[in-house]
Amino acid sequence: MSRHIRGLLVLGLLAAILMGEITFNRDMSAKISGMSSQQKREAEAEEPTEKPAEEPTPAPTAKPQASPLPGATPQPWEKPDSTPAPTPTPKEYVLRNKEATYKKGGQTGIHYHKIKNKKIYHMVSYTTDTVRLSMSHKSSYQIYGAGSKKEKKRKDVTVSAAGVVKCRRKGRGEKRYVIVRAESLQTGQEQYIYIYFRKRLSVKGSKRITLYEKHSEQLKFDYPCKEITFTVTNKKKAKVNKKGKVSALSHGTVYVTAKVKDSRKNKVRIKVVVKTEPWIVSKKDSVYSYQDMTNDLYQLRRKYPGKTGLLSLGKSWDDRNIWCFRIGNPGASRRLVIDGAIHAREWKNSQLLMRQAEDLLRDYSQYRTRFRNVCVYLIPMANPDGVTLAQYGFESIRNKKLQKRCKKIGHARVWKNNARGVNINYNFPSGFSKKKKAKKPDYYSYPGKKSGSEKETQALMRFINRIRPSAVLNIHSTGSVIYWNFNVSGSLYQRLYNLAYKVRSFNKYRMMPKSGSTNASGGFADWLVYGKKITSITIETGSVRCPLPHSQFASIYKKNRKMFLWFMTKY
Repeated sequence: MSRHIRGLLVLGLLAAILMGEITFNRDMSAKISGMSSQQKREAEAEEPTEKPAEEPTPAPTAKPQASPLPGATPQPWEKPDSTPAPTPTPKEYVLRNKEATYKKGGQTGIHYHKIKNKKIYHMVSYTTDTVRLSMSHKSSYQIYGAGSKKEKKRKDVTVSAAGVVKCRRKGRGEKRYVIVRAESLQTGQEQYIYIYFRKRLSVKGSKRITLYEKHSEQLKFDYPCKEITFTVTNKKKAKVNKKGKVSALSHGTVYVTAKVKDSRKNKVRIKVVVKTEPWIVSKKDSVYSYQDMTNDLYQLRRKYPGKTGLLSLGKSWDDRNIWCFRIGNPGASRRLVIDGAIHAREWKNSQLLMRQAEDLLRDYSQYRTRFRNVCVYLIPMANPDGVTLAQYGFESIRNKKLQKRCKKIGHARVWKNNARGVNINYNFPSGFSKKKKAKKPDYYSYPGKKSGSEKETQALMRFINRIRPSAVLNIHSTGSVIYWNFNVSGSLYQRLYNLAYKVRSFNKYRMMPKSGSTNASGGFADWLVYGKKITSITIETGSVRCPLPHSQFASIYKKNRKMFLWFMTKY
């Protein structure tokens, strides 16, 4: 080793010795300064006069920590480093579920291991949902009480090690009652939780309903609707209100979900099939017969029970019913009448009135309040024998004597009278006269031997006298005009004018001025206005000679549809 390197090592050794002495003196001075005078003298006496030789040591990498002197005792203010941390006091053992209540009693349905004279927790859930218990300590759980020992044994309700309680049996209408015991793994304390599981939501009836467009149906459940929320998959096809009423809008299939408000899984799904409603009264029939009308009347009455009624006003000479179709409350104080086909060749109006009746019934729910106080009577075919003859010829008259008479007269296609050759619309008492009319039975204008001689006339008069209607619309053909201006004055005249003016606002038909056509001449409208003081006008449909071709039907229906609806629902 070179001389130079040895010199450096000696210098390093001296520096290390010197630094150790300084540190030792500093530590001793600090300790001595904290001693009493007696302790200082004892310490100085024990200090050696000469320092022992020390082995050279390498320079320290960090400042050494002071260590207590040998034999020194800890002072009262000094805390030993090895003192253990204090044991924390356990938290109170409670159930932390916010929806739980803590009280005595109230354990409905528990017949096995009921808790008495002690407060326990109470919770309500549903058989479809799970309950997750949250205790303040880590706990173990077990089913303690139940509706019966059998229920507990077969484990209708279970609880997991994590405190999840769920029902295994959750059939329709089934409820469950259970008491869960929770035990703290920290302190051994116990708490009891009573849980009432309410039944699963179910719909009363089928989970699949079919509705026609614009129709509604009330859904019914075994829970009050105020506890349920409703949603629908497609609001363009159907809608549902807060009370569970489903309204069909357009053709298609949707699903309505009903869910109990404070539950996660307690819900039921209902399939709703919306169809386009088929018509009973066809607008395609080019010939609408008495039998077609009769069949349709029966079907309408069957389809709309409680809203409609069907009665016969009497029999015709050839033993056909003179049908009257009722819409609304038969006990209502306000009554309206619409009649058609009192002239045989005007049978297209029978189809018009029947189609209009069904049109109204399809939207009946919109006018439910109206028809509590109003009743509308339709007499779509006041002359059934004449209509049948005009449509199918003389052979359709079953009475051989009448058939022979009609054959002798001829003109079946344009036949206007009844099966006895009498014009019913000339046979009423007001203005009855044989002047300027046929003197014997014919197909067109014979008024009969005397007023009221015909069965059809008598049936109409009896009916009007019984119900005393507020207004009557008489539907005839042809001309697209309105006859209203009778030889009357005062309030009756004003009522006639107001009704005719309103009708004209819909169909744009011409209001005819006063003329010979409104003089009393034994007509049904004459008897209603002059004889009974009832508001009555005559509407002439079509624009060509009768019998009207079927091609006229669509135009007549379109022009008068809103007018008929207004008269039946607003007048």
